[in-house]
Amino acid sequence: MSDNKKIISNKPYTISEYRKKLFKYAFLIRVLSVRELKIKYSRTLLGIGWFFLQPLVVVIVYSIFFKYLVHINSDNIPYPSFVFSGLVLWYLFAGIISKSTFALIESADLIHKVSFPRLIILISKIVPVILECLILLILLFVITLFSGQPPGFLALTSIFYFVQTFILSFAIGLFCSTIALKYRDIAHGIPFVINFGIWLTPVFFPLSIVPFPYKNYVFYLNPLASAIEGLRGAMFFNTGVSLTSLLMFVIYGFLLAVSFFYFIKFEKKIVENL
Repeated sequence: MSDNKKIISNKPYTISEYRKKLFKYAFLIRVLSVRELKIKYSRTLLGIGWFFLQPLVVVIVYSIFFKYLVHINSDNIPYPSFVFSGLVLWYLFAGIISKSTFALIESADLIHKVSFPRLIILISKIVPVILECLILLILLFVITLFSGQPPGFLALTSIFYFVQTFILSFAIGLFCSTIALKYRDIAHGIPFVINFGIWLTPVFFPLSIVPFPYKNYVFYLNPLASAIEGLRGAMFFNTGVSLTSLLMFVIYGFLLAVSFFYFIKFEKKIVENL
């Protein structure tokens, strides 16, 4: 008679073991992602239209305020398109970090009942954010295509900045999701940082209006600033990817790998920290 005993160990998973578990339970990503979308847009009259209404209202309000009242220069880019291009990456950045930070806390009941790789919870939470922001990026391209200055071939490199922002956001989100379990102050602080951070990011204003001594601080200390400027350069001025952006892409990839490794090592302690 064969021995079917299952050995339960508190030792952290190896990367190879975790990869196998992810493939085994990959179907849950689709199931939980669809569930996330249904919860978000159920019992609403506009449904997914709310996602498009929000940036539209923001663009209109801030266009009136900054363009016509404050008279901010938008570097020869139509101001509504200027704001919209900043919002695409900002919503991606803020959405992924917010969803990742609260993912494990919000899914405590599921984690206690079912055994599967907890990374799947985070992925399923951010998949709707990625899809929604990708639609916004396509919409921005269409708007630019029918504007007075249609995009050139290098506008396609805006996808590079989209992926770069995703990698950075998920690296931060993975780390915050585990830290927030130990220190709930992090969970309360993230929304405040995000709400305040948009004013330190060139979403509504160009870097050109920042005084020279402070411009480098905004550009290098705010990782999203370079991505937004790069996307605008690609979309509106047909510029390619700079060496600085490539270097930052590699750095963000390394940060994601470190965060992923830390998450795997922490996974078996998630239940006791909920």
